[in-house]
Amino acid sequence: MTGHIGINLLWMIPGVVGGSEEYSVRTVGALLDRRLDDLEVTVFALESFRDAHPEICERVDVVTLDLSGNRAVRLAAESTWLAAQARRLELDLVHHVGGRCPAIRSVPAVVTVHDLQPLVIPENFGMVKSRYLSYAIPRSVKAARTVIAPSEYVRGELLRQFQLDPDRVVAVSAGYEVPRLPSPDDPRVPDTVRELLAAEARFFVYPAVTHPHKKHETVLRAFAQLRDDGGDAWLVLTGGAGKAASEVQQLVADLDIGDRVRHLGRIDREVLDLLIARAEALVFPSEFEGFGIPILEAMALGCPVIAADATAVPEVVGSAGILVPPGDIGAWARVMGDRLAGTPPRAEAAAAGREQAARFAWERSGERLELVYRKALG
Repeated sequence: MTGHIGINLLWMIPGVVGGSEEYSVRTVGALLDRRLDDLEVTVFALESFRDAHPEICERVDVVTLDLSGNRAVRLAAESTWLAAQARRLELDLVHHVGGRCPAIRSVPAVVTVHDLQPLVIPENFGMVKSRYLSYAIPRSVKAARTVIAPSEYVRGELLRQFQLDPDRVVAVSAGYEVPRLPSPDDPRVPDTVRELLAAEARFFVYPAVTHPHKKHETVLRAFAQLRDDGGDAWLVLTGGAGKAASEVQQLVADLDIGDRVRHLGRIDREVLDLLIARAEALVFPSEFEGFGIPILEAMALGCPVIAADATAVPEVVGSAGILVPPGDIGAWARVMGDRLAGTPPRAEAAAAGREQAARFAWERSGERLELVYRKALG
């Protein structure tokens, strides 16, 4: 079977959407790794995509549109410019990776829904965006030939919420790859990180955009309690500024822990891997995840994981990490203290994590995506 597939990434402003960007780009890369001669792929993205992801642009045709960050303009472009491009290139199928299909489509669609947070916790979004998504997501999953979810958890929620035919909803999970870690002397490593590593300081790391559902408050309050109980450690936060950025900054000041908290913002992928590999644990208090790629990557690096027992997180962690009740500050502080005390032993936690991570692979993700496309074409 032959076909020409379009992949719609116009929704993605590089560096803004966090885990959804990581999942989307790496899944596309895994598909391209399969070197399919009978399936032609064209990616549609914003012009800024070229600088952010040259590894994709070097391997596949990328048609870009130079737009501002205005969401309304990008939505309009999907129903006009993208529809026209699909006709011009005689596409057989368009995969809309951003969670909803455009209102106007010129060819059949596949849609990836990363999670149902806009429907479950609408207060985390602006009023206009929340109302739009509460309409667009149900319309999209009913219109698409196939709906892709990043985890079995999200797949189950889609089936429960929309009563879809189970054959139309497919889980395509994330994968992992063990990176080559840079030296602490690498010029890409910020001075703050270099000093932390040189001092052999003990630290926890949380890589997440400061969105409300990421629950930075939980780990900050637990860390403050840990410090009051005599725990000698640092807390390193990475990731861009989200809707709750000012609240997070204020809480650090209110808890008087600024001398032991470092917020590095967005850092190079290799530097983050180095931090995770050296951390006492990856802490992940997020209470709403469609998958949780940082958890998988931490386990692959042999870093112990402490995570909230919520949504898709237990599916990723399995029995390899410590799951903590969401928002239970005392429990989080105790588990972090246990980690500093070496319970369970790091070697034991690292071995369990690597074994769990091996259950996921980008190669299998690419294979699953290929099967989705072939079925949708048929």
